[in-house]
Amino acid sequence: MVGANTIPQADRRPWSILLASLLPLWLLSLAITVEGFPRPPISRETALASLVSAGALGIVLLWKKWATLTLLLFSLFPFLLLGPFDEISTTYKTPFIALCALILTIAAVGFQRYRSSRWSLLILVSTAAVTLLLAWHASSAYWSMADDLGYVMCFPDYQGCPPLTGQETPWWVLFFRL
Repeated sequence: MVGANTIPQADRRPWSILLASLLPLWLLSLAITVEGFPRPPISRETALASLVSAGALGIVLLWKKWATLTLLLFSLFPFLLLGPFDEISTTYKTPFIALCALILTIAAVGFQRYRSSRWSLLILVSTAAVTLLLAWHASSAYWSMADDLGYVMCFPDYQGCPPLTGQETPWWVLFFRL
């Protein structure tokens, strides 16, 4: 008989399966970095390949029962990051997206390792909410920095606007600033 205070058993799947189930999240995170200025860190072809690969891998993961539909829907979260990070210089957007993906990865690993726990879904949902709040916070801090630097009616690093000089507030400070 399982008591109410019993610690859930960890999923004993190999780490290779666990890591494979995280690939769609990271491939989609990579794909959304393609939009922006200055030139994004990846090409459009790489972004398209990442997008298609994430979809194909998701189908295989479901078919082999290496991931749940819940986890694959959670892997679509990077698309929500397009809102807060729209029009932000890729110098800042790319690390913001990578850090958000890392936070989401931690939740996804916990969800998979302790899938039997009744709290797993709550962990995914609350992590997604916190990540979205952090993304909006980082975006707000970026635009505040741009205003402080004198960018008016102009996006830093966009054509016709002055580029970022490298003397701006580092991305990690903007992300974690209270």
